[in-house]
Amino acid sequence: MVFWISAVIFFALLLWFMIEKSRRQYHPVTGGVDVAVTLPHQYEFELYSNSFSHCSRKIRIALDELGISYKCHYIDLIETGWYQTISPAYLKVNPAGLVPTLVHNGHPVYESDDILVYAQKNASGNAPSLVPTDEAQKAEMNRWLSFCAIESTDPMVAMESKAGSCIPGLTLPLFVTAIAYIPIQNILVGFLFHSDKKRPAFFFASKLFGFRRMMSQRRLLEIVLASRDHMARHLDFLNVALQQSDGPWILGDFYSLADVSISCLLLRLEETGWLAYFAKNYDIAEIQAYYKTLQSRPSWKKAITDHTHFIIEKAKLDLADITEKNPEVRQLLHSG
Repeated sequence: MVFWISAVIFFALLLWFMIEKSRRQYHPVTGGVDVAVTLPHQYEFELYSNSFSHCSRKIRIALDELGISYKCHYIDLIETGWYQTISPAYLKVNPAGLVPTLVHNGHPVYESDDILVYAQKNASGNAPSLVPTDEAQKAEMNRWLSFCAIESTDPMVAMESKAGSCIPGLTLPLFVTAIAYIPIQNILVGFLFHSDKKRPAFFFASKLFGFRRMMSQRRLLEIVLASRDHMARHLDFLNVALQQSDGPWILGDFYSLADVSISCLLLRLEETGWLAYFAKNYDIAEIQAYYKTLQSRPSWKKAITDHTHFIIEKAKLDLADITEKNPEVRQLLHSG
């Protein structure tokens, strides 16, 4: 009797898994608008974004700067609650399972830097320009965009040349603290349906072992420290560029998409505690002044301050507390 009950349960679970798997259709997407797809929509512009996502933040700032009104759909990542990005519903919006996705008149626009350019081209005629007309300035802006970019296929590629590639490694300690607030069953879903099993494995281990044991793992610590040391050089480069700028922005008097991207990079450094570390150990005075100016723009409140997430806010406090009160952790992260 027990055998047959167990068999029925096993086959029921197997059937459930096969059905759920069939409902999640993954495939890569190409950056830009896909006019061959029309999604259900109520507004001209709708944005699927995450409160904590680095790339989502860039898009929200740019849309507000351009005066583009949009309907915001919040999509959770595991660090903000659950794997909503791999839900059947969201995979119909973005089959790659990535945020953000802008939907314009029902057509999805993929990849954050492509969305930035698309939003500028489709803003109203009286919208401010975030892209310079001068070709030399435009080329300089694009270099900064590349400098800040996080590749969706390999987020930590070329850390030695791209500040954006250092962001995932520097965020790892915050991920470990955030996962304490996520139910373990939500993490386990990733093993079943996430295309990259390394992510749920990392989050499961963080849940199981906690901050101190995770950050003592050699490979993990090597990633964090390499990201830290490369970022120090990138910030020195940025600080010098700001000193040489003729105005308050990276392109002088022209506020551009480059400033949008850099502002989100600095925000991530602030919330992970690394900006304070770099300010204490390196000369980044120009960056600190520049960051305050960025935060004073009205778009910052609309796109950033009004979109905080309670789990990330708790995790930030936890990480700051651990780093301040635990000399061993401080030694690992700051002196390794």
